[in-house]
Amino acid sequence: MATPVFCTSIRNSSAAFTGFSNCGRRSQWQFEFCCSFEGKHKTKVGDDHKIAKTSKRNGCKGMVYARTAGDGGRAFFTRIVFEHNHKLVPSPSMTKRMRAHKVEDPAVMNLVDTMYASHVPYPNVMCVLRNIAGGAENLHLTERDIQNRRAAHVREERMDDIPKLLAIFRECKTNNPEFFCEFQLDEKNVVKNVFWSHASQQGDYADYSGVVTFDTTYRTNQYSMPLAMFVGFNNKLQNVVFGQALLRDERADTFDWLFRQFRACMVGKDPVDQDSSIEKAINLVFEKTYHRYCRWHVMNKYRNELNQFNTQHPGLSDTLTSIVNHPLRPVEFEEAWAAMLDKYAVHESKVLMNLYDERQMWIGAYFKDILCGMMTSMQRSESVNSAVKHCYCDNSIAIHEFVKSFLELLADNKENEAKEEFNSQAPVVTSTFYGIDNQLSRVYTSVVYKVFQERLKSSTTFHVRPDPDKACYHLVKHTRPPTNFPWLCHEFWVKAVVNEKIPEESEFNCECMRIEHTGMFCPHLLCVLTNLQMAHIPSRYIPKRYTRNAREDTIFDRHDKVYVGTDGDTTASRMLELIPDWCALQRKAIMSSEGVTKCKELLRQALQVINEIPHDMGSSAATTAAGLPFREEHIVLASAPPISSTKSSRKKSMEGVDAPVAHFKRPQGQKHTCRCSVCHKTGHSSTTCGREAPPPKRPRGRPVGSGTKRGNGMLQYESDDTEDDHSSEMEDDDLE
Repeated sequence: MATPVFCTSIRNSSAAFTGFSNCGRRSQWQFEFCCSFEGKHKTKVGDDHKIAKTSKRNGCKGMVYARTAGDGGRAFFTRIVFEHNHKLVPSPSMTKRMRAHKVEDPAVMNLVDTMYASHVPYPNVMCVLRNIAGGAENLHLTERDIQNRRAAHVREERMDDIPKLLAIFRECKTNNPEFFCEFQLDEKNVVKNVFWSHASQQGDYADYSGVVTFDTTYRTNQYSMPLAMFVGFNNKLQNVVFGQALLRDERADTFDWLFRQFRACMVGKDPVDQDSSIEKAINLVFEKTYHRYCRWHVMNKYRNELNQFNTQHPGLSDTLTSIVNHPLRPVEFEEAWAAMLDKYAVHESKVLMNLYDERQMWIGAYFKDILCGMMTSMQRSESVNSAVKHCYCDNSIAIHEFVKSFLELLADNKENEAKEEFNSQAPVVTSTFYGIDNQLSRVYTSVVYKVFQERLKSSTTFHVRPDPDKACYHLVKHTRPPTNFPWLCHEFWVKAVVNEKIPEESEFNCECMRIEHTGMFCPHLLCVLTNLQMAHIPSRYIPKRYTRNAREDTIFDRHDKVYVGTDGDTTASRMLELIPDWCALQRKAIMSSEGVTKCKELLRQALQVINEIPHDMGSSAATTAAGLPFREEHIVLASAPPISSTKSSRKKSMEGVDAPVAHFKRPQGQKHTCRCSVCHKTGHSSTTCGREAPPPKRPRGRPVGSGTKRGNGMLQYESDDTEDDHSSEMEDDDLE
């Protein structure tokens, strides 16, 4: 006689010790435990089934039958059958794979969830668990259990995506009221576009809003929504993101909505890709902003045509690249372009004509007077896109997971900025004794000063000759001009008006206009300044974005999370107070099993008490009340967006396809037809075919990955080009 719970426990323990798995059935008054090999499997092989599934059911009679008493508190074993008609496997490595004996430790599962949330690869997760358990034989989980846990976690995260996204935005708004987000819904109340910007990003925009690049990237979420980001750079020449959005499409009205939200978020400050939709939206929203194309995007647009030109005219691609990147003045570009057309006889090329007609929008020689900083292309946006897709997200995560991952990206960027700030505290060692070198070493950040040192070193390759006819003009000539590009200019006029009494009123500029374009001194100008023994650079020639004091004083808190309590303590200081006591308690408790049990009991009681205490860590009531209310009434009932059709997906789908083929599209409701790779008939596969399959044609020798340290342990044979399609299909089926 025993309780029903005890009966279940003793039966599971007995089955695990004996080496078989059991399955139970119960009603109100009785319950039965049978062996998992009980009964007979009914084979259903037909046209609708691809593969005849195997089964372990072989009619085993092992079972335990019990009945409960009328009160329901007691149970009686009425029948027990110990005989089994199959082999028993009491090995722990076998029983842990049986469904009835799987043990999922909540602590281990929480660790697995944490590692998956941290983007730890699956093999590394298994290595960590094996090390914790002391070996694979002591681990009560299998590889399939970990994969199922991951799949279950993904399914759970994909449910209620929009409500979870609202919860994250609400938390961000609570942590800092300056957090900004906005949704755009379509006529069916489905989310169309989402834009958000954290307080730290708005603070960065207040500091470095002079130059902004805008670009979209793909494959960052499960809805294939393009990710649009506003990117700049800080005084350490590191990438900073000012705001981001997930868009359904890339039309002009979508970009118009996005730019208006960005402008509203940044309190009307206008920022300064070759995309007609982006250009239309910029002209509508940012009237005081200069819009130029990215060189890489322009060249990539005609990539196929340029590759054909390079095949027909070897050397044309290298010449075109040098002309695009090296010219310093429009005159040089015009001469070099004409020389290229004459050399390769490509005057009638429409591609080159289009590139030449748009030269003022993407050739740097035509907008040298516009400050672009050190961003002459979309390289910074592309680097941020690469970091997002390879380190923080993939094309299978939900939107709310992407938002959390993007917040991790911002936190990592802040850590890198703090690291560079800490390393810049040491005094910089100058390489010369020039007055301007000493001045700029104390004003520039260490990274920018290294760029200045390279320019100063390059200035030693020039020779200065004052103009006898024009005062304050100097001709700077290269002493060792390169011979690769004869059309390059090797002489530059530099104007330098030095006011020794009032150094701040000194004026100078160079013909190359690099200081107006990038904000950094060119070697020609530095050559003249060092020759004139300039001791002080006027402050107007030193952009604040390159200095150590580039940060502006904002009226709001830049931190995305407030880690200070009402008593002034931080989370780190409070944690340091608890760690010594917790470590001492842990060391004492693990010395005995009773100590571990008592410690767990006390910790549960302490956790119940602490859960009733209100939090005082986060934004204060006054700060939260000062912020704008989080408007979410029109978003609560919104639906998740559909799969977006982006430019990238359309382009990839049409690569190599001359025209759409109608018969490839399966009618709606029709099932996929399985074709056998042996007899080439439909309705079955090679595993259920009655004909004997020919042996696969495999090359002689050792297969790839066997017996070498470079392989992954799987037998992978290299394919032979001489094999026919039939043998290749057979080999794939055998490997499956």
